[in-house]
Amino acid sequence: MIDRTRLIALALATALTPVMATAQVARPTQNLAAPVKTFGRVSYDARSLMIDGKREVIWSSEFHPFRLPSPDLWRDILQKMKASGFNTVALYFDWGYHSPKQGVYDFTGIRDVERVLAMAQEEGLYVITRAGPYVNAELSRGGFPGWLVNQKARARTDDPAYLAAVDEWLTHVNAIIARHQINGDGKGHSGSVILHQIENELALTTPAQRRYMDHLYAKARADGITVPLFHNDQGRNGYWVPESSTVANVVKGPGDLYAFDGYPGGTCTVAGKPTRGVAAPDWGFYGPGGAKGGASASPDTPAFLAEFGGGWFDYWGSNGGYECNAIQRGKRFQRVFYGTNLANGIDIQSFYMGYGGTSWGWLPAPVVFTSYDYGSAISEARELLSKAEEMKQLGGLIAAVPDLAGMVPAAPVQVSSPNVQAYHNRSPESDARFLMVTHKPSNGQTDDRFTITADLPDGRYTFPQAEPMRLNGFDAKWLVAGVNVGGQRLVYSTSELQTALTIDRGDVMLLYGRAGETGEAVLRYASAPTVTLLEGTATSAFDAAKGDLRLDYTHAGRAVVRITGGGRPALTLILADEAEAVRYWRGSDAVLV
Repeated sequence: MIDRTRLIALALATALTPVMATAQVARPTQNLAAPVKTFGRVSYDARSLMIDGKREVIWSSEFHPFRLPSPDLWRDILQKMKASGFNTVALYFDWGYHSPKQGVYDFTGIRDVERVLAMAQEEGLYVITRAGPYVNAELSRGGFPGWLVNQKARARTDDPAYLAAVDEWLTHVNAIIARHQINGDGKGHSGSVILHQIENELALTTPAQRRYMDHLYAKARADGITVPLFHNDQGRNGYWVPESSTVANVVKGPGDLYAFDGYPGGTCTVAGKPTRGVAAPDWGFYGPGGAKGGASASPDTPAFLAEFGGGWFDYWGSNGGYECNAIQRGKRFQRVFYGTNLANGIDIQSFYMGYGGTSWGWLPAPVVFTSYDYGSAISEARELLSKAEEMKQLGGLIAAVPDLAGMVPAAPVQVSSPNVQAYHNRSPESDARFLMVTHKPSNGQTDDRFTITADLPDGRYTFPQAEPMRLNGFDAKWLVAGVNVGGQRLVYSTSELQTALTIDRGDVMLLYGRAGETGEAVLRYASAPTVTLLEGTATSAFDAAKGDLRLDYTHAGRAVVRITGGGRPALTLILADEAEAVRYWRGSDAVLV
């Protein structure tokens, strides 16, 4: 017989117990024991790409020089990308744009591939080159030259006539790319190309396509391109993964890396209004795994999104699609979706587009009109939109915390609200942490207060220790803990880190948050430091037993705190709300306002 009194007591106890949510739970989608593969100065394992042996988060944005037919303006776009937090630019090259007739090629003036590659290197950007032969990109014939349609050969196969035409194009463009690759060409030329794509979204996988892909790989190598080669899968199909993959039901190919594309996040309504009906997908550590799980199709190589939606193309007769797309995939979308990718171990991300430009002349496919603005962070008129400001903040964190590269899942944490979830990753080398906080699901619109309980490198903490954090509406927080920043030790912060650098033997750190929200930052010292409030409002308390200096404040404009002594270099800590924080631009050795 059931004891009803006991059931009632149990129900009451359950009702009165705070609901605790756990972090996302990772699955064994990547082979963390995979060996390092080296291609000159570029190498990789399952965790990340490495340049000269240093792990890197490749934070990239797409630009099509042929959609800006003024070479003097290319540098403006590249500089704006760099200033917006990117360390890499991805470049499509349009075969038809360079070849008006068979056997004739033009790489001068507005078609000067050499010039744009040199500019990218001069502006401090790595480059991912994508030379087709077929590129799509809403171009006429997908970038194939007009004269190619006169062939009877079947395109994108191993038909000898088609391969002869392809080789004609590749012989020209590959030679230029080889001169600008980071490994050099062996003849005294070098540049900043780190990855090269040999085909684009090839969804046919018959033996004829396999022989075609083998030909493209061999051609790139024969033409002197020595960096890793890849193909971008149109979605998560598991097509053309490296031979090293042991995952069932994949289609293997000759590439060194497996890359895939994704455009989640929903679309605008026919009335030109944004929607929020789609949550951010897990395509890596925290995903379903298998051939169609994204990065899990190739466990031995780093997770690689060759195209992730930074906007969408507009169509004939729309109701202002580009303006809406800039919002649909703008502020907050970037923080939620791109952060979810990073938490899933996707350390190579390229956003399509960074600058869309104009499909002038005969460039556009019938599906699009002249403007290719794409709702990008840089508008067709080359203006930086508000979404570029947010990208600057996210890219600034990546630059300030190199330990973000190559992180792996850490032990789950506890979140005090059932409406909030947290991804928790760690660096195997330094034990630094990344906590990516979103609603559960990530497109949730609620206004929630919460704390996180976690075993961090400097101890077990429930934070914030004062007022709870707030996640209000469609938003996310990119938090770091247990990181060494300059000469400082950041135990944790409920504010997001935008940038940090060392100037004149002292450190500067910029933490920001939503206006009106409270923030808490804990720094570790050997002894009590001297805290001086230079501007604004903030309180501090020192825990001598732990060596923790805790700062509490509200994000309202700007507060500036100067911390000296305690066994560390002097620190100038800027505590800002978002409107104030986006006014700061990081130069090579200074923070500019």
